[in-house]
Amino acid sequence: MANSLVKALPMLLSMMISQLIYLKIDNKYNVTNKVSSRLSIRQELKAFFCICCVMISILIIGVIGIYVININNTLYGVISGTLTGIGISISVKLSKKQTL
Repeated sequence: MANSLVKALPMLLSMMISQLIYLKIDNKYNVTNKVSSRLSIRQELKAFFCICCVMISILIIGVIGIYVININNTLYGVISGTLTGIGISISVKLSKKQTL
């Protein structure tokens, strides 16, 4: 049990840090509004589209890590956590915009 938590800690920590950093950057530069204006899909699907793009990116990085270069598990966890944190932050902001 503790071993699993230690293995997941870099991913969770990077996810939390990336969410905090993204929210601060988004408050200053309105990145989510710029992303939302460039996506030409319905408003209710924008959050889903962002999460799908993040998951496809993580899958591509994983495939590259298996077949092209050898990526350490900890580094892959940090990269995945960072992408997931940013994707979750964008999708939460986009879904809040939809309900307003």
